[in-house]
Amino acid sequence: MPKAPPPKTSSNIRSKRTTTTKEAASTTKPTTTKSKGRGKDSHLYTDDNPSTTLPGTGFKDASTATQTLTLVSKRSLTYQFQTINTMYHRALHHPHKTEAMEEAIGIFKDWIDVTYPAMKGELRGEGGFKPLLSKDIVKKFRERIEEEVNEGDRRFVDVYLGLGKNKRLGNVLLDDTEPGGKDWEVERYEALDGLVGEGKETKDGWEYDELWTKEKAPTVGHLKLIAWAWSPVPGRTLAGK
Repeated sequence: MPKAPPPKTSSNIRSKRTTTTKEAASTTKPTTTKSKGRGKDSHLYTDDNPSTTLPGTGFKDASTATQTLTLVSKRSLTYQFQTINTMYHRALHHPHKTEAMEEAIGIFKDWIDVTYPAMKGELRGEGGFKPLLSKDIVKKFRERIEEEVNEGDRRFVDVYLGLGKNKRLGNVLLDDTEPGGKDWEVERYEALDGLVGEGKETKDGWEYDELWTKEKAPTVGHLKLIAWAWSPVPGRTLAGK
């Protein structure tokens, strides 16, 4: 009877694929592989972009699991969840699970059940200034944004409007050479966190003239928020302006 193959180690385990800024506008479907026992394609478990894969993540033991949490800590909560949840399920369903992997599973489960909800609850604006305004709304005000908003607050517009179908900001890096660095979801949140004062996460926190001109058009301050795909007023209100 042939011997069972040894369990995989972190050296051949990859986390959720990260998209580069250049690739963000691409609508090419990611490479998928059939995973035995799952009965469906699972591109979460593949590494089709080695240049931006975050090295060092894995689930072979407690030390590697803890290292994984540290490595993804600068990324958006969306990316952190994708990576950690993927590692958790890969370890949980591994055909040659070891005791060391069980320890890693426990670390990941604690993050998913305890840390993740707590971190999400601390984000402002319904979990990170969400939902994002639609691309159509941002396009509607693009000309004014380019004319009246400073470069620092309008740089997100091209990234957002160029984002391919089903792409996430949390998977698009600011610097393609730093897989462990910021992604655009983090950058957007930090920008809005600085622009939106405490207590102004909803429309009730704003005075009318802070948001609207006498002509009932968005003020420059309001345009800055729209440039980051957020507004304290509903998108349908902006659509009618």
